[in-house]
Amino acid sequence: MSEQHPAWLIGPWLLAWLTIEALNRFGRIQELPKSGRHASIDGLRGHLALAVFLHHGVIWHAYLRTGRWEAPASKLFNQLGQASVTLFFMITAFLFVGKLLAARDKPIDWTRLYVSRVLRLTPLYLLAVLGVLVMCGVLSEWTLRSSLPELARALLHWLFFTIGGAVNINGIESTRMTSDVTWSLPLEWMFYLLLPSLALLLRRNVTWWMAGATFLAAWAIWAHHKDPWMLRAFAAGGLSAWLCQKSFVTRLANKPLGSICVAAAIGLALLTTHQVREWRPMIALTVAFTLIAAGNTLFGVLVSRASRSLGELAYGVYLLHGLLLYATLTFVIGRSEATLFTAWQHWACLMVLTPPLIVLAWLAFRLVEQPCMNMTDAGTRKLKGCFASLTRVRRPQV
Repeated sequence: MSEQHPAWLIGPWLLAWLTIEALNRFGRIQELPKSGRHASIDGLRGHLALAVFLHHGVIWHAYLRTGRWEAPASKLFNQLGQASVTLFFMITAFLFVGKLLAARDKPIDWTRLYVSRVLRLTPLYLLAVLGVLVMCGVLSEWTLRSSLPELARALLHWLFFTIGGAVNINGIESTRMTSDVTWSLPLEWMFYLLLPSLALLLRRNVTWWMAGATFLAAWAIWAHHKDPWMLRAFAAGGLSAWLCQKSFVTRLANKPLGSICVAAAIGLALLTTHQVREWRPMIALTVAFTLIAAGNTLFGVLVSRASRSLGELAYGVYLLHGLLLYATLTFVIGRSEATLFTAWQHWACLMVLTPPLIVLAWLAFRLVEQPCMNMTDAGTRKLKGCFASLTRVRRPQV
């Protein structure tokens, strides 16, 4: 059986499900909502992150033999990566455009929004970068292989979410250590920076200077990461936020026919085309996501406890799976041995790695992500206090 046969997906998904259920018995991640419009989106995230892991797992099978990091030939396995990242962008746009649409009644606290984004994305990212640096150090035997200015530039690129592009560190091919997932993070930041401009267009509470400054910053990111199709993904997510306010969409989403439509649309996107950068899969994903965002549960799967718990770990799974794959295939098994793996041996390796990946993401959430997110209110108050002290006009003493 080929390494890109769909049947291989059953094992890792089942192991991920069993692992998250075991972790829930040991200690639930957090008190999860039993219902709500976004409960289905919470459940969707974890499956998307797991799909990206399996997408890169298949790429590694060919990469070990050819040395070329290329998309899988299978439509399904390629779309597990491309369609999943597209849906991640749709989720981002849906949630934040939804905030803008609701801001007519509840003004946006821009300071809190950006503090929350920094505390959500940065701590775990920096931990992942530390993992990259350690592996680069081991592979280079802790000796300097590039000039100090080149090393400093590489570190700056990585510390700032590879906004200037992911580059190799100290002569080591470090981009493979994260399975190149960092390319999507600058686009996430670009969208966050565009929010004040969107708010201005929608006549929400935002100052001209903030909209102008953040737009310029977003444009600077775009200059290094031009990907028009991902802009369409953001636009599709924003469109979904608007459509979900329509009663006919929510009515369809909460009927069994809605789940049938979601399953059919996802199947069309994953199985009929190789590239997500075509209109047919993009429209299909937009239809599926809009119904999910409107409350469709895909026959209850997306709102199950396991799905929602896995969704809380999505960022960790997405960001850390590349490190786990690289470390295992390079340091534990060894490239020469892994190159000789048959399809079933390679998939056995991926299945063995699935429970540790879920546990690693769980630990990252409990020890890094959740504590940092809980600092949002305190961080917002402190930052506002700093701004107030800088802008306060001191009265002259008599």
